[in-house]
Amino acid sequence: MIARRTLLGMLMAGAAVGRVRASELPRERLSMPTNSAGSPGLLIAGDHSPMADRWIPVLPAALAQGFGLPAPLPVRNTVGQDGVTGANLFDSQFASDGMMALAAPGSALVSSLCGDLRIHFDYSRWLPLLLSLTVPVVIGRAQLHRNLGNFMRDRPVRIAVSTLTGIELPTVLAMSLFGLRPIPVTGLATPQAAAAALHDNQVDAIQITDPMGTPETMTHVQSLTQAGFAPLFTLSTRDTPFSIQGQAVMGMEARLRQDARSALGSLLYAAWKPLAGAASVDLALVLPMLTQAATLARWRAATNTAVHDSTIQAMDHDAGRTLLTGTDATEALRQISGDTSTIMALRRWLAGKLPTWRLN
Repeated sequence: MIARRTLLGMLMAGAAVGRVRASELPRERLSMPTNSAGSPGLLIAGDHSPMADRWIPVLPAALAQGFGLPAPLPVRNTVGQDGVTGANLFDSQFASDGMMALAAPGSALVSSLCGDLRIHFDYSRWLPLLLSLTVPVVIGRAQLHRNLGNFMRDRPVRIAVSTLTGIELPTVLAMSLFGLRPIPVTGLATPQAAAAALHDNQVDAIQITDPMGTPETMTHVQSLTQAGFAPLFTLSTRDTPFSIQGQAVMGMEARLRQDARSALGSLLYAAWKPLAGAASVDLALVLPMLTQAATLARWRAATNTAVHDSTIQAMDHDAGRTLLTGTDATEALRQISGDTSTIMALRRWLAGKLPTWRLN
């Protein structure tokens, strides 16, 4: 009878020989990577999100042209508004299959940074194909605009938000950086609801995440400025002001430099930057980290073609958006992912605030 150790040695030797023989096959006889020639598709994270409403009508057809396909890419929807369910599904079921791309809104990235207990995905490991970025604008009462740097410290400021850790959280944190005491007012998830609450004196400030995204949103912003409400700042670190309704609005960093300079060197401001970047994401079109190189190349070529499609160009024109592909998208997603120290600073700040907000 052959001893167990001897038998294992024989099996391992046989496996090694098999591997050597396989590697010696001519390159053209090696099997093609799994799904490298499969049919591409789109997984939409949050079918009730503004991202889905804006991009589903145009993106599948534009990508199909890039792939040279006769019909739009098949779309798989996931229920929700913030995209967390779809992002979880993407990481759990499509971790190594590069033929299904994910279209996710920035709200899913904000939830991830906050450490939401529903999160089971890591967007820092995604491979970005296309990022569509907006310039969110914070609008508030005129006295806030005139005296943002001169208010009594810890003065309460009511802010319209969808949820306590929703996409408006950068505005809440910004008010803390100015030395004020933010009080989130939940349940105001649309520009219409937020604008109405500001008109009715239910809140003191609102965040318009996509101020030039639709004619309706632009109308709401115009009515607010005509009623005396002022753009306070944008969720941007750019030095150049953002123009809205013919009015130049300075970025958050410039506003802090003017009214609360000491906050610029704080760890909390460092935590604000990836949070604001995540909230600025209109669309993140991504693949799994383990996507094979040949499949990634196909998707990137198709995406580069899609962004020049007339429907996407028309949607992007004069809408205050920036479309990033290739290395630009990769670098932007890296910055939005933050690092350990900034993420921990954000979550410590949240842990101190959430109990009080929930009581209120």
